[in-house]
Amino acid sequence: MTAMARDLQLRAKKGLAQLERRRRDPRHRRVLGRLVALGLLTTNQEVQDERARLVVSDVLWAGDSEPRFLELLPALLVKRPSLFVDVKALPADLEAVVRALRRNQVPPDFRGVPGAKLQQWLRSVGRRGKLPSRLKAFRFQDDDLALLTRLRDELGITETAVLRRGLRALASATWLR
Repeated sequence: MTAMARDLQLRAKKGLAQLERRRRDPRHRRVLGRLVALGLLTTNQEVQDERARLVVSDVLWAGDSEPRFLELLPALLVKRPSLFVDVKALPADLEAVVRALRRNQVPPDFRGVPGAKLQQWLRSVGRRGKLPSRLKAFRFQDDDLALLTRLRDELGITETAVLRRGLRALASATWLR
C-alpha cells in the first residue's frame, strides 16, 4: 500500500470516528428523537421519544453530521415555530432563508443544501400539503367594510373566507375569460 493510500485510509477512519462521536452527543440524539417523534424523519438508529422544545443552535450543530436536519429546519421555523425555544435570534443565513420561504420564494442555498430542496419541505410540515398563508393589508372604505361585515354575518364565515369566495367568483366569471 502506498503512503498516499495509507494517508487517505487514516483520514477516513478519523472522519468516521468523529461522525460517530457527534451522533452519540446528546444534542444530536435530542434533535433526531424529536423529529422522529413528529413523524418527519425515519431512522434505523434507536432513539428516545423526545417531547422537549428544540434549540436552533443544537439543530444547526447536529446538521453538520446529518444534512436532513438542515433541510427541515427552515420549514419548521416557518410552519411550526413553537417547536423551538429561541426563534427570535436566528443566524443571518437562516433568517434570509426563512424570510424567503415566508414570501413563497425559492430561498438561497443554506449551508450546502439547495434552496429548492428547502422549499419542498414546506408541504410536509404542519398541515400537510398546505403552504403558509401570507399576510396582505388592504385599506377599505367605510361602505366596503360595512358590506364585508354584512356578508360575514349573513354567510356565517370569516371575513377572510368572504374575500376568498369573492376572488374565486370573480375569477370564474365569464367576462374575465
